[in-house]
Amino acid sequence: MFELIFAWVFFESEISEVVVSFMKMLPSAFTAFLGIQGGTPQFATQMLAFGYTHPIIIISLAFLQVSIPARYIAGEIELKTFDILLTKPIKRFIIPLSIFSFLMISLGLQFAAMFLGTIAGDFYFDLQINMADYAKAAFVGFVFFLSMGSIGIAISTFQIEKGRALSKAIGLFVFLYFFDTIIKLSKSLENLGSYSYFQLYQPGKIVQNQADAGTCILISLFISAVFFIIAIVQFNRRDL
Repeated sequence: MFELIFAWVFFESEISEVVVSFMKMLPSAFTAFLGIQGGTPQFATQMLAFGYTHPIIIISLAFLQVSIPARYIAGEIELKTFDILLTKPIKRFIIPLSIFSFLMISLGLQFAAMFLGTIAGDFYFDLQINMADYAKAAFVGFVFFLSMGSIGIAISTFQIEKGRALSKAIGLFVFLYFFDTIIKLSKSLENLGSYSYFQLYQPGKIVQNQADAGTCILISLFISAVFFIIAIVQFNRRDL
């Protein structure tokens, strides 16, 4: 629904002209931070991709990746639930694997829903956009937030309290997002862009073929694998 509304606003309604005029008045550094360029022929396409990185979307998806591991790993350690659960013939690695699987399924459903919204917008309003580019953007987002979930799981396996795990994970990602924001707003720091975690998720650039989706996917998958292995090893060796 979110993407369908974006499609209507920026392709069919007269609001887009107002937004374009407003974007022209904004500093170039700010529009670069948003990943859009007002007044260009690709503006509407970029704004449709911006729907994948709208603050509401980012906050909702990110909070899921840190809150679920904190609640069901660190929170259950705090409540001594595993003392009872692990008396059953259950392998320890099943617990972080179950959390990871849940995050994977939920992210898959959420990004599938966003992509279906884009398809619906293309169907109803005849947008004539390249759906393959938006499919790539959606998959890049899926693996990016999955890597975030892996980091959240790893952090939770080192904690004994839900609140502490949640605060550390949120603190880390807020710092990484702030670091990315500073890089985008400062031309003198542009060369540090390749070291920013959030540079792995730039739908606006992906749909314009200004970012390598394959590289972003591989790096996100690598991060997911590394931190998931760390989580498995730590959960297997720690005292519960």
